[in-house]
Amino acid sequence: MKEVHRYTSVAISLHWLIAFFIIGLLAMGKYMTHLEVDDPLRYTLTQLHKSVGVTVLLLALFRFFWRITHKPPALPNSASGFERVASHLTHLLMYLLMVVIPISGWVMVSSSPLNLETVLYGVIPWPHISFLTTTPDREMIAEQSALLHMWLGNGILLLVLMHISAALFHQWVRKDQLISRMFISDYHRKSGDSNHGLVAGVLMAAAGGLYLISAIDGQSGVPGSVEADSIALVGSDQTTTNQNLTEIAVQAESSTAGFTAVQSGAPLDGEFGDVKIALSLDREKVASASLTAVVMTGSVKTDDAQLDATMVTSDWFASEEFSEATFNSTGFVQTGDSSYTVTGDLTIRGNTNTVMFELVLEQGVGRGEFTINRSDYGVGDAGQDEFVDPDVVIRFTVPNRG
Repeated sequence: MKEVHRYTSVAISLHWLIAFFIIGLLAMGKYMTHLEVDDPLRYTLTQLHKSVGVTVLLLALFRFFWRITHKPPALPNSASGFERVASHLTHLLMYLLMVVIPISGWVMVSSSPLNLETVLYGVIPWPHISFLTTTPDREMIAEQSALLHMWLGNGILLLVLMHISAALFHQWVRKDQLISRMFISDYHRKSGDSNHGLVAGVLMAAAGGLYLISAIDGQSGVPGSVEADSIALVGSDQTTTNQNLTEIAVQAESSTAGFTAVQSGAPLDGEFGDVKIALSLDREKVASASLTAVVMTGSVKTDDAQLDATMVTSDWFASEEFSEATFNSTGFVQTGDSSYTVTGDLTIRGNTNTVMFELVLEQGVGRGEFTINRSDYGVGDAGQDEFVDPDVVIRFTVPNRG
């Protein structure tokens, strides 16, 4: 068999592409885990981290297949027995970690009680491992797999540093041109000067990882993925008339608005901290009654800070673009001594639909609740219905100033 002196172009391309992604993932992972759990940027980076992680998994599997079907170049005769064993073990561990680390992340996401969906690069749905979504020990599995994911990440970082150090040793101490086997450039191979090629490759991979972080840091509000396990009350129309704002401001401190959704079969309650609702209802002039509301979607709060960060993203409330959710009544009909049927327009993420509900007025305070389908307002997508029911109950209270 003809002796092989360099890796194939496919192997070389895969090597540098995977190196670029791994360094980017390591830098991204270290950065995002130091962000506050309710920081929207952390959510955005988490989605990108998962997308790139799955990409590395698929590339690593292909790289392994290519390795066993295409003979790699032999080590130089000057390599000692220890160096040969160390080289083989390092490569074996690298291949193993490139597969196990993404899988540990996949297990972590699949078993997490949050049920955060994964859509690669915001386009391709990636399923959970089905049996992990229903196991009674899922929370413990999620915690253990998260710990494993972190330690394996540190392990592959150490291997990368060892790999680079060995390459530099062969190039600058042994001067055996071992690195030239992994460069496509004819100039570097023929000239025998691959020092610049090595430095450029390492810097390119490192800079690529840092670039991913800086690019996303400046685009934390840009849609990039679909992963949310929370449900929202209302989106927004983004504009409210000065007249409505004036009317509503009077009741701002004493009004409340919240919601109840069903997440993985369990109720999920949330409230909004910034709510302005005004009710003007004269029992003698019901036909002229009015109910108006503005809810700041970014003020949503549940018992889980990560869910709060999820709900303000582009896949749910999109609070940067649609900061307000609004309601404006169009009709009141009295149905009992203290009850009224209210009809009005509810606007969520720029989508407006007519809703009808019962308002009960007792001791000067109006209370109401009604159910909407979040899909009618573009909140979440149909792919998330498996984890979060489309129907959401909205509730509110407001003092009557009429």
